[in-house]
Amino acid sequence: MEAGGPVVPYVPFKTFVTALDAFEAGLPNQLDRSVWPSYSGAIQGQLLGAFRFLGLMDEGNCPTPALGELVSKRGARRELLRGLIERHYRTLVALDLTRTSPRQLDEAMHQYGLSGATHKKAISFFLQAAQFAGLPISVLLKAKTRTAAFGHKRTAAAAAPETPGAALAKTVRLRNGGTLTVTVSLDLFTLGGEDRKLVFDLIDRLQEYESG
Repeated sequence: MEAGGPVVPYVPFKTFVTALDAFEAGLPNQLDRSVWPSYSGAIQGQLLGAFRFLGLMDEGNCPTPALGELVSKRGARRELLRGLIERHYRTLVALDLTRTSPRQLDEAMHQYGLSGATHKKAISFFLQAAQFAGLPISVLLKAKTRTAAFGHKRTAAAAAPETPGAALAKTVRLRNGGTLTVTVSLDLFTLGGEDRKLVFDLIDRLQEYESG
């Protein structure tokens, strides 16, 4: 990674895909933290970094045609993402992933300047994105991807074994008196297209009412 260059993605891959799906109702003119209001500040920053690295936003933080295609051509998303991986992870793909060992990939990923847990997350994003996009990878790398995914699910289950989704509440003070409180308990990663549109439309309406 060149000094000052884009940071290699290390956001959870499922979060990246969900962030793409959130734009089905329409791409904003500018990509910034406010376009994903339901995510934490850390995840918002990671998403912006991933979009920048993959060429999905330009230097002015505006969506690129590549992002427009990923969103509008959902049926071709795997092929489109494969092209982005081959272009922006050129050095890693050149290793011949069908013969690459986990250690070899780990060493190659160090070129991007990350370390510790962030480095491991970057490897996880790359492997899951490569599998999603249909890039052929070695059996050892596939096993590493499954192990990472299983470990993540087990950790999440241990943290909240009986909670299906995060509980959130929003209270708005009405102009003619009184308040309106909306409470939701959901898992953003499992929301379907119609449900996702409803939730984000509701968030937008509440924000518009408060700022109006």
